[in-house]
Amino acid sequence: MTRALIGNLIGEIMVNAGVAGAVVDGAVRDVQALSEMGLAVYARAVTPAGPFKDGPGTIGAPVAVGGVVAVVVAGDVLVGDADGVVVVARHRVQEVVDAVDGIGEKEQALRRRILAARPERAVMA
Repeated sequence: MTRALIGNLIGEIMVNAGVAGAVVDGAVRDVQALSEMGLAVYARAVTPAGPFKDGPGTIGAPVAVGGVVAVVVAGDVLVGDADGVVVVARHRVQEVVDAVDGIGEKEQALRRRILAARPERAVMA
């Protein structure tokens, strides 16, 4: 957490290689620059300290992030927003895609019922 694993230079390399985003089980820096280049980055921390240049690394190996039991493997789909990241195993992608619309429709119906039950607020003059 004390040294960034990704910054704007590594971000540029990633963008040039066609990478759309990264999930980092550690710290990053240059957050605004990464965002401006269109790279979606999810990390545990932000620090101004740059990365060590001699660390090990592997591309395409299975990883576990943030103490989560599930391992992410090449071909899995990651979807993230401001609330976090979810991993969908490759063999379940179609099942999840098929379920998403139904879940959204149920939430919208519940939201309509909640709003319909809201009492009118008194207007103060």
